[in-house]
Amino acid sequence: MQTLRKSFSALFITSLLFTGSVASLKEVHAQTPLAPPASLSITNILIQDELYFGRNRPGGEVSEEQFQKFLQTVVTPRFPDGLTVVNANGQFRVSSGQIIREKTKLVILIYPNSYQKNRAVQEIIDKYKAQFQQGSVLRVTSIPAKVGF
Repeated sequence: MQTLRKSFSALFITSLLFTGSVASLKEVHAQTPLAPPASLSITNILIQDELYFGRNRPGGEVSEEQFQKFLQTVVTPRFPDGLTVVNANGQFRVSSGQIIREKTKLVILIYPNSYQKNRAVQEIIDKYKAQFQQGSVLRVTSIPAKVGF
């Protein structure tokens, strides 16, 4: 019984100390900056499309020269303000279960949302499929893409 009283007393004293220390905390308020950071001051909300162009084709592969010509004649005229091209290695499973691996070109486009630009992306895909006998071009669209310069 004596041990139980000591335990309760110790617990009571500890709780008083804890309560006292909490009660003495100063109230803190979040501050709102007067102006946004410079890195966010010229931010635009845009669309980002990633186009994955597989390079395997019936009878061979889309060569680097063929892809560069496609880029110059089809992609760049539709997106003259800029784009990014990345060499990649892709793989996918066909309906038979076989894994197909192929060299891939990833083209990243960032642009203001408009019917014309969306249509331009679809034209690029359609032309690549027709020109290089492709079944598909993977398109990944991110809306919105928050971009700062």
